[in-house]
Amino acid sequence: MERHFIFTSGRSGSNYLSNTLNESPNCLNYGEILGEWTLPYRLFGKRVIRAYGANRYIDLVYRSGTFYYLAQLYSAYSHLRSGRAINFKRRSNVKSLGLKDFLVTLERRCGLGYLRENKDIKIIYLNRNNLLKRYVSSLHMARNRIASSYTKLSLEPIIVDVQDMIVALNVLEDEVKREEIFVKSLSTHDVLNIEYEVYFASPESIARHNSEIFDFLGVAPAVRQSGQKKILSDRLCDVVSNHSEVVESLESTPYERYIY
Repeated sequence: MERHFIFTSGRSGSNYLSNTLNESPNCLNYGEILGEWTLPYRLFGKRVIRAYGANRYIDLVYRSGTFYYLAQLYSAYSHLRSGRAINFKRRSNVKSLGLKDFLVTLERRCGLGYLRENKDIKIIYLNRNNLLKRYVSSLHMARNRIASSYTKLSLEPIIVDVQDMIVALNVLEDEVKREEIFVKSLSTHDVLNIEYEVYFASPESIARHNSEIFDFLGVAPAVRQSGQKKILSDRLCDVVSNHSEVVESLESTPYERYIY
């Protein structure tokens, strides 16, 4: 069985991509396992990392048949509760098994070395260029506690603290630089770069990129697209109450390009 990893950052469409991969009959992506909010980490990951380190934990998740079937049972239970179709797969039918996680989480858990050292892992680098929209999306998630949804939502616009916004954009810009440095260090890996803005530009672009991703992983294409819905409008004026203030504060700054 081959392995893959979605290397990404928060609010960059990685849930959609992970769910899309899981629609393939012989691909499975567990999603995040290193964040303190994830069930695997809470149940045993924290103890394994404390005793043996993140590399041992990540390797265990990739290779354990017990973990695989427990994850499949939990997935079936979650789908049943939410009214979605159960997508149970035998491990013998899976050709590519993967995880996804964020740079900052991997840094915090000291897990970047595992990806760098295991050259057989295929890396999908999913990045979002518009950091202002990433920041606004994170604010909406913090307020509404919704990371993804399978129903169309209508969320109230938020007020952005422009001083906090500038600080956050500085942090995100630095984060992106570290991501790019790490990806460049994977010179002997198979790496596929996917830009959020291009991927989600249209239904045709999504379909074209999905085909490219499945070919990259060497698995059968999805039998259907992910049913996950986009939570926020692409128009900042629809999701930010003080849009004019945000625009004014960013004009004539290096972040002006994110307004448009």
